[in-house]
Amino acid sequence: FLMIRRPPRSTPKPSSAASDVYKRQMSKVVIHGFETSNNFKVRVALGFKGIDYRFETIDPSDRGEIVRISGQPFTPVMVHGETIMFDSAAILRYLEANFPDTPKLCSTDYFSMREIEKWEAFGRVTLHEPLWMMVKQRITGVSDDSATARANKLFAEATTELEAVLSNNEWLAHTRMTAADVTAVGVIRRVQDLELFDLPKDLPHMYAWAERVSAFDPGPGA
Repeated sequence: FLMIRRPPRSTPKPSSAASDVYKRQMSKVVIHGFETSNNFKVRVALGFKGIDYRFETIDPSDRGEIVRISGQPFTPVMVHGETIMFDSAAILRYLEANFPDTPKLCSTDYFSMREIEKWEAFGRVTLHEPLWMMVKQRITGVSDDSATARANKLFAEATTELEAVLSNNEWLAHTRMTAADVTAVGVIRRVQDLELFDLPKDLPHMYAWAERVSAFDPGPGA
């Protein structure tokens, strides 16, 4: 009789894309920055997702190394394997896409994601504008009473809006924590740390929410 010898079965190799994802996940994330709302935001995201990372603290008065690494002076700057990225919102989306098995900060639903991005914009613009108005005065050493009064007014209005939403919802844009919460709380925490405004005491829901989000940040020395 005729014997047909079959070739030995080979173990299928993982696809190139899957292999690249695995290599990225095995590389340690390094964040270069200092204490700002955006650096806080990225650390919270990493803590929430359970991603191992190292935080390299820089001197904000000497940003030469940051410019050398990324070509621009803003922090945080993320180095992950061969990937270099800046802009905290972009870093959050990178983590979301490249660590798919971790807790989500975005949504697969179109309308839910629009809501998340709406509140991210609130944090980056509505909340951050009065913060920057005050920080700029400290950096330049030039006081501006009218700017200070306007900043206080804008921040009070923004936190009142947050309290109204959070009095009926645990989170801003979803039934769970998302990038919206991380972005807004980053600004709240920075204002608290710098003692820029006399924050009102009658915002219990906002303060409780900020504590829930902040619990995922081990601090820059972690």
